[in-house]
Amino acid sequence: MKQLFREFDFTKVGYYQSILESQGVETFVKNRDVSGLAGEAAIMPELWPTLCVVKDEDYDRAMQMIRESVTEDSEKSDYDVKCPKCSEENPGNFDLCWSCGEVMAGE
Repeated sequence: MKQLFREFDFTKVGYYQSILESQGVETFVKNRDVSGLAGEAAIMPELWPTLCVVKDEDYDRAMQMIRESVTEDSEKSDYDVKCPKCSEENPGNFDLCWSCGEVMAGE
């Protein structure tokens, strides 16, 4: 098992886990429930939720997928798109409209 990503906020860890799992990369999250704790855990990165690949041979592929996701999210956030339902402007990297919850069409 190799470590890929560590973050105090489990939301980001879970996001990358879902990307990898959807592509068949088996993952495991160490310290999954620590982000709800305060105090020492917040200042001790070794206690933060940590995304790992189960099979070491998946490490390089998983890291590449995370890098691509970060790049794509960054590029999409540079422009706005209109919601197909309510016409509200949303950052291009949103999957759901922040105003009405409608699924945003991917580009």
